[in-house]
Amino acid sequence: MQHAMPTASPDFDFGQPPFDLLTDDQRTALAGALDITLHPRDAVLLSREEPTDALFVVLRGTVQERRGGEVAAVHGPGDRFGLQALYGGTGEGAGARRFVAAEDCACHLIPRAALEALAADNPEFGAAILGDFAQRMRDLAALRSNREMAALTMARIRQAYLHPPLFVDAGASLRDAAEAMRRNRASSVLVRGVDGATGILTGTDLRDLVVLDGRPATDPVGPLARYGLLTLERDDLLFNALVLMTKHGVRRVVVTENGAIVGLLGQSDLLAVLSNHSQVIGLQVEHATDPADLRRASRSIVELIRTLHATGVKVAFIADLVTELNRRIFRKLFELLAPPALLANSCLIVMGSEGRGEQLLKTDQDNGLILRDGFDCPDLPGIAAAFSRHLVEFGYPPCPGNIMVSNPEWTRPLAAYKDALFNWVHRPDEAAQMNLAIFYDAAPVAGDAALLAEAKDYLLSRLQDNQMFFTQFARPALSFDTPSGLFATLFERRRAEAVDIKKAGIFPIVHGVRALALEKHRAETGTVERIQVLAELGGLDRKMAADLVEAFTILSTIRLKARIDLPQENEGAELAIDNLVHPDRLGKLDRDQFKDCLALVKSFKELIAHHFRLNH
Repeated sequence: MQHAMPTASPDFDFGQPPFDLLTDDQRTALAGALDITLHPRDAVLLSREEPTDALFVVLRGTVQERRGGEVAAVHGPGDRFGLQALYGGTGEGAGARRFVAAEDCACHLIPRAALEALAADNPEFGAAILGDFAQRMRDLAALRSNREMAALTMARIRQAYLHPPLFVDAGASLRDAAEAMRRNRASSVLVRGVDGATGILTGTDLRDLVVLDGRPATDPVGPLARYGLLTLERDDLLFNALVLMTKHGVRRVVVTENGAIVGLLGQSDLLAVLSNHSQVIGLQVEHATDPADLRRASRSIVELIRTLHATGVKVAFIADLVTELNRRIFRKLFELLAPPALLANSCLIVMGSEGRGEQLLKTDQDNGLILRDGFDCPDLPGIAAAFSRHLVEFGYPPCPGNIMVSNPEWTRPLAAYKDALFNWVHRPDEAAQMNLAIFYDAAPVAGDAALLAEAKDYLLSRLQDNQMFFTQFARPALSFDTPSGLFATLFERRRAEAVDIKKAGIFPIVHGVRALALEKHRAETGTVERIQVLAELGGLDRKMAADLVEAFTILSTIRLKARIDLPQENEGAELAIDNLVHPDRLGKLDRDQFKDCLALVKSFKELIAHHFRLNH
């Protein structure tokens, strides 16, 4: 339990940025506002359950920053924490991250009100602490280490199983070596050379020497062993071992510690440690020989998402990585099912969030197939049905609207797609508007990408400066309510109602930006990319564009966190498809951030309504 003593302290270090920006009077004011808290060893200073309205600065002792059961960082005298939580980011007190006293310690507490008062008096200090909406989120990203491949690069050889070294002397026979391997269930032996060098002889070497080359089993192993071993230290990175094995085409490396051989690292043991990482998943996909192989690779993506998120990887990077892996899986599955002629005369497309490259969780399938005009494949219905069925088995649910290759309406010749696009543009009922929006986000996955490019070129060429069309197209951006007026009440109630983050925040941004981009006849698919292009073209105010990018990223992060934090019945189970965020389960700082984002969405919806005359 912490004991606060609201007393000024002369021990505060004003040489620490950004407090070195304060004037003498401002320093005096801050010193008068400081509290001092005392914490016994193992006390929790900051956690999700106990949100704070103050910045912590360590005065004495040390504080551990723990994520799950691991120590992520240690904060000593002069170090501060809680600033990210106060002013943006995922919140240091959120989720599994906690700040715990490693020993008896004392901290200064700087009240939020005091920080904000100083920010108002000192713009330079204020910019460093607060900034505008977008800037403070960018500052947060700069403060946080961008450990995009942290889970992989931090994995050490000592985390993998090492096979005990098995030695034989150079004078031992091939039979002796084989007997030693059999007795110890080993696949290789290390050979002590006469000159002090160490060599290796594997089971494959023995087979080739005795069976293929006909060497007598009584020949000594010394001259036949391979020397110049590939070695790595026990504390080296597993990634380095993977690179070394790949470069030299070997399946094992010798591991040393303080110059002595302590074991052998086999390729299978290395891959067992890295099996949830993207490079290995990619290899699993490329080497898949049947859908069952792809299913195993697809299931690994769930744990990859958990691992990357737990190590602080940006949500945009996770989306890029998951998008690439998903598309590899879709491509490989189609290649396994489709004959060469179909591959050469069609284009497999993904649409919706998958097409925009914003897929984080396995949501509904949105895919289709564009066939070259005049091409016929008698087995196509069965192939398309098998493709959709396997994706369901991989964890990608069927689309409620049946927008899948198994639906003939989404597996048709290019000319038929052009006819559909014509009707969607010129006869825009509700279904047509939805289909057009989904197709506008399409991206090629397998086959001839030129077919999709031609279809999109046709779509953009059919668009006219028709205010009524764009008004109707943009209208769904306003379909769902975004909480605003009663926001404080909503977020402070103990049992606040859940908010559908997709409907309230993400979809209005995605579709509003999509409508603006379509109006400009732009071919970009990603929401962030569209925002950036619109800002360059003057279709969006630059500040609004920057704020939208940050809000979209934060909302996506909160959405992902909400899913990951849900308890799973089985290890490796798919993340639940649920867009509900419970404000009462968020840390206070996440709630503040959520509130800021939804307030911005509200403003953006007003901009869309005005631009497309939706209130007239």
